[in-house]
Amino acid sequence: MKHRFAGVVLIALMPVYAQADDVAEFTAELGKVIGAFTATELYVEQCNQRDPAGGAGRRDILAGWSYGNGRSGYERLIGAIRHRMPEFAGQYDTGRDRLAGVIQQDLEKNPQQCDDLMKVFRDVFRDDSQFSVQTTVRRLLRRASDLGIEVPDTPKILPGQKRVEDTRILRLAALSARIEAKMAEIGSKEGARRYRDLRRAREEQALNWLIADGMQVLYGRVTGDSELREWRGDRQSSFKVECDTFVDGTHEARMAQALGKDRVVAGMPRSVLDAHTGGKLTLTKCSLFTPEETRRPFVEEDDTVGLMPRPLEESEAYAGPNNGIALGEVESVLYESSFDNRLDGFGNGYVDREEAVYVLLRDGTAYRHDWSFPFTDLAVQRSKEREPHRWFTWKERGGKVTLTHSRGDDEGRTVELEKPQRLRPMTASRLKASYHYLQVGMGGHRQDRRYTFSKDGMVTYHRSGFVAGNVATSYIMVAPPDEAEVTARYRFEDYALILERNGEVERHFFAVPESTDKALPDTVLVRGEAYWLED
Repeated sequence: MKHRFAGVVLIALMPVYAQADDVAEFTAELGKVIGAFTATELYVEQCNQRDPAGGAGRRDILAGWSYGNGRSGYERLIGAIRHRMPEFAGQYDTGRDRLAGVIQQDLEKNPQQCDDLMKVFRDVFRDDSQFSVQTTVRRLLRRASDLGIEVPDTPKILPGQKRVEDTRILRLAALSARIEAKMAEIGSKEGARRYRDLRRAREEQALNWLIADGMQVLYGRVTGDSELREWRGDRQSSFKVECDTFVDGTHEARMAQALGKDRVVAGMPRSVLDAHTGGKLTLTKCSLFTPEETRRPFVEEDDTVGLMPRPLEESEAYAGPNNGIALGEVESVLYESSFDNRLDGFGNGYVDREEAVYVLLRDGTAYRHDWSFPFTDLAVQRSKEREPHRWFTWKERGGKVTLTHSRGDDEGRTVELEKPQRLRPMTASRLKASYHYLQVGMGGHRQDRRYTFSKDGMVTYHRSGFVAGNVATSYIMVAPPDEAEVTARYRFEDYALILERNGEVERHFFAVPESTDKALPDTVLVRGEAYWLED
């Protein structure tokens, strides 16, 4: 069904030098564009009358479609035509009324279209579709002046100027709440997850608002060399700030030195990213200060909607020896992996290494275990609250396991494990073998690590990153220098490799595939990564 405005006539606009064919072509394309924008609006309007409950979702669809098809340019063009040709308003209203009747008849014949308007508009991705007009809008804007239609340029947004005495520090949670409220004027967060153009429209809306506001003065914790995010206990701001450039090297160095500390950053908005969860504001010309150095007060407002659960640090996920998932609750432990050889942008070969351990529980739930310590040491309740994306329900049929996200933003989505390997604890009390881990990353970066076990109960290994363990009756978390090679006494206990050295005890997740030799397995999993037996 074609939804053109056949009655649009622009002959009266034609200057003496214009060709009749040019005017006719312009008129035909204008009719197509007006028809597309008007038809989408009418479909949404009439569907909302039939089914008010689905109105929010249709609003998202219309907002995304409109942005992707150049609505801002379309509105400037129509405004210029109305100014140049006052009688156009009457033609438009007549055409709209006629089109409303056509769409009403269409919906009466096929009312289920309202259940999925995106399907109705799906041809937006086909260049020959009546609902794909972004290219036509751009062409009309270029040709309008030839017909005496002066379309104004896109208004330039000038940054607001703030006096020092009017400047206050805005916490990043408050900024997060403000940004989401501004983006919600266009469409919902849920809709943005589904429709790319809606996400882009929301980002543009927020960025334009921030640019008009001028320099941002924001408070949060430095979490990287160029990144801040506000932390409040077990929650964090849903938006983070990233500095693209600094006013000078001094402030860049201050940022690097302030890791883990709360600071105030000032900078100019450059871009907004509306992520699946939360988002990112990128600033330019950043300066970094302590709150005391600014001598400015904070904005005080309710900003709780700008907070989200803060992902666990490994030290927070660790509950201590055997304070986590009990072995009696475990149905099976699965391992899935892929090792794909690829080339980076410079022609260097690297291995795209993907590994995952899933703990299936007898109550029908499952957990993806990505930490270095055994899952028997996991702070379960804290994990469910702050890393909900790792929790599932599970079903097994014909050797294939289906995991369904049971919490968080991914709730309802499934993960299929086609041929997972089943894992078991190490049954032998001692090993005499060396196991090697090799990973070649992008740019040729190479990681070599080994665990060399001896029958006398000693092991030599590379100790890097977070280490969970305890001293006497208390457990501790240690972050030793990367890749430090040490020797310790070892023993196996369920899914734990327990290492004792100088009064300290470390606990590493350790498992072997069920298919391997019990006395001398050819593969072991240490801290969630596969190590292979050396000859």
